[in-house]
Amino acid sequence: MIEIAILYVLNKYDSTIYRISKIIDELFFAYLKSSSGTINPALKRLEKLGCVEYNEKMSDGGMLSKIYSITPTGKKHLVDLLLSFNSTNPFYVVNDSKIAIFCSDILSINETIEFKENMLNILELHKIKLQKGLKNEYIDLKDIQKKTVEITLKELEELIKLL
Repeated sequence: MIEIAILYVLNKYDSTIYRISKIIDELFFAYLKSSSGTINPALKRLEKLGCVEYNEKMSDGGMLSKIYSITPTGKKHLVDLLLSFNSTNPFYVVNDSKIAIFCSDILSINETIEFKENMLNILELHKIKLQKGLKNEYIDLKDIQKKTVEITLKELEELIKLL
């Protein structure tokens, strides 16, 4: 998800690593916390793919800074990441879906239709999995465990309504 967030930010602003991190923390405050340990490797991967490039500039303080920008390949890659979104780890489905939905404003009308269909399928499948788990007679869930799963179900239902 960090690559989606980075490309989303760079699609709006040319930025240094520090500024990318700050913008991610501000924009995605409810879903994602950035760190140099995640941003730096992701930027290197994106650079190798030709998705981002940088120019070096001297800052006012006399330090050499890299100003990153998204390339046309990066814009296409961002769209591809959103259209092919699939979060298979149940732990991350709800949060990752929220990030993808949040970033979907960059999609064209036709891409948005495709994105929503894919996202609805993912959310519905996860919802069914949770409902089956709650009904499974071989799983002895305590009340607090059931309520926790039910909260996740409600979040999924709200995301489905949103789409």
